[in-house]
Amino acid sequence: MSGESGIKRGMRSMRYGNRVTTVIRFLLGGMLVFSGVLKIFEPDSFAQVIARYDIIPGIVTPYAAVIIPVLEVLLGLLLIVGFRIRASACLSMILMAVFTVAIAVNLARGRRFDCGCFEAKRLGLEFNEVVSPWLVFRDLIFLAGFALVFSAQRHLCSLENHIEKIRLKNLEKTKYE
Repeated sequence: MSGESGIKRGMRSMRYGNRVTTVIRFLLGGMLVFSGVLKIFEPDSFAQVIARYDIIPGIVTPYAAVIIPVLEVLLGLLLIVGFRIRASACLSMILMAVFTVAIAVNLARGRRFDCGCFEAKRLGLEFNEVVSPWLVFRDLIFLAGFALVFSAQRHLCSLENHIEKIRLKNLEKTKYE
């Protein structure tokens, strides 16, 4: 026994990449896909949500309303499939940081409105997602999850892991030929 606590071992295992990091990667990827798909088909409606934040110039808003959902879906799919995970997690962290700052700025301005995060009303679901400290906290949790996925050294159940196994197998074959 090394005398190392179970918590320390668990944290080191997560930084290396284990089932927990895999589940977190799948959940965050699914969240991005879900969020993006709900916004992607109604860019005008999402542009109105973006305009409420009063962060970017109005002329840029329609472009952001198209780019953000597409980016969310793309990053989510890459995380789920497990391809270019570090890059996807890094871009997701940046995106989540921007969302968090936008919510925090409007919270500091004393403004309260539907954040437009998931646009679940289109599915008949009523999430009470009003700009609030809770949303800042939630987004910081998401940000920490993306940071964990980004920092993991390996990723189970991923295309990258599968490709690496094939590469190592082929390398081993050529070594003995």
